[in-house]
Amino acid sequence: MLRTIWTVIVAIAVTIPCATTVMIIAVLSSASPLIDPVIRLWARLILWGAGIEIRAEGVETIERSKRYILIANHHSYFDIPCIFAAIPQPIRFMAKKSLFSIPIFGWAIGRAGFIPIDRKNRRTAVKSFDLAVERIRKGNTIVIFPEEGRSREVAMRPFQRGAFLLAIRSELPILPLAIDGTYEVLRVGAKRVTPGLVTIRVGTPIETAGLKVRAKDTLLEQSRGQIEGMLTPQRQL
Repeated sequence: MLRTIWTVIVAIAVTIPCATTVMIIAVLSSASPLIDPVIRLWARLILWGAGIEIRAEGVETIERSKRYILIANHHSYFDIPCIFAAIPQPIRFMAKKSLFSIPIFGWAIGRAGFIPIDRKNRRTAVKSFDLAVERIRKGNTIVIFPEEGRSREVAMRPFQRGAFLLAIRSELPILPLAIDGTYEVLRVGAKRVTPGLVTIRVGTPIETAGLKVRAKDTLLEQSRGQIEGMLTPQRQL
């Protein structure tokens, strides 16, 4: 319980100054490269507070100058800071609309170019995808959790097709990510943070340039297959 209390204290202590800094920078430019180091610092301090050791495997396959649609499994609130800490890209997330209403934190992610999405409203969801394409054109890598919510079990939930339609429309390569360990740190419904090792495994990029909409199911299967392949051997140990 002490670890959980400490994690909350650290989260509050680092989120306020980091979010404020992001808002100040974003007033000048929401695409400023100065935003990304601040976000990465915030993520690493959050992980430090929670006692999470982050390990990244396969990061060398990521081309720094390229942008991607990152597709990842989703078990925990800690998935987001883990991705920020591990992946050397200017990353923006598609996030629940409600997060943007949180004072300071929500204002900061809105200013920084994160993308609100209301999955219950089809019209606004379509607008969110248009906004994602705009962010991509500004040079951001977009992260999407195609399970559209945290899984309550170790096994992944079904993938939804929206992420793959966005990849086809943007013609950016899909980069599958397997997040291994956050389920044990803070699963859905857990009230305590358990320190531990989290490993981010980077898959093989899947090219989407020139593909038609009908390819979405193939992209979904390829992405899910890679993520399962990077998770399953470790879970069997």
